[in-house]
Amino acid sequence: MSAVVLDADGNEVEPQRVVPRRVRLPRAALDRLAELSGVPSPAAQMVSSSGSLDGLGDRLGGAGTAPSQEPADPAAPVAPEQTDDLLVAAGLLDGDTPTEEGGAVLTVWHSPVLAVELEMLVTLARGRVRVRSWHRNLDDWVVCLSTADGATFELSWLAAEDWWLELGRAAWVDTRTLSAAPDVEPLPDVVETSWDLLLATGEAVQRRRFELLDQMVSDYTGMTLAGPDTGSLETADDADVRRWHEQLESSARGRLHAAVMGRSERGRAGAGIVEWVLFHDGWRSLTPFRRDGWNMVRIERREPTDLPRALAVLAAEVTS
Repeated sequence: MSAVVLDADGNEVEPQRVVPRRVRLPRAALDRLAELSGVPSPAAQMVSSSGSLDGLGDRLGGAGTAPSQEPADPAAPVAPEQTDDLLVAAGLLDGDTPTEEGGAVLTVWHSPVLAVELEMLVTLARGRVRVRSWHRNLDDWVVCLSTADGATFELSWLAAEDWWLELGRAAWVDTRTLSAAPDVEPLPDVVETSWDLLLATGEAVQRRRFELLDQMVSDYTGMTLAGPDTGSLETADDADVRRWHEQLESSARGRLHAAVMGRSERGRAGAGIVEWVLFHDGWRSLTPFRRDGWNMVRIERREPTDLPRALAVLAAEVTS
């Protein structure tokens, strides 16, 4: 059964179809479109955000070992006529007036029912790259805005039914371009370990206090489980636990933080978080849980296509 859309007079109207587009624009063009529409600039919101890669996720992967990518100047002057030409070519502006499509993009951005904000930090052979990709959903529309330097943005809009493709794309990294890491055995597909132990061993490796690792691990003997899947976990030896914890701090080459925000049918605000860590053999998710009164974390192998599924679960939770 198809939904019927009515106008203010009760007449049936054809719902606006989302024609997917993807365009690259300088920040000045996005600022200009927002100015002509009388709303805050989406680009300015992203650039001014303090970011969310902190705490444990900020430490994993030795992000400070490679030089940071120098950001471009987001305030570089661009002539108004140049920005207008870019917006016209993108189908967002007609003269000095935003097109119907341009207006819809900004409406979705500023009035979403569901928002997903992804931030990814990856250490490549050429340096460290930080990418933000913010997604907004309203009815059948999804608007996505991404940037790696705060100066050049990729703006896209698409139908909600195709959103999962864009979310999976956001998590794809060519692991061949990552910076070198110690040549060690891969982690098991699933590792469940103490959250406190993960924090403590990570701090010890950061400070190069490797002599503390054996004692730390022995304090939690028998608590770490590992295996090919969650249904086949076995207690790990302390020697393996020590090696895995050292790997988590020294061998990871990226991290992804995704926040899902929405409102339930009762109007209550809700949020959910996804944290992933990147190694040369792919992504691992970090999922906190409780076991026998202990704070634990499950470290599990993931594929980019698993991200839309994880975010969909959180979206259902925050909007239910």
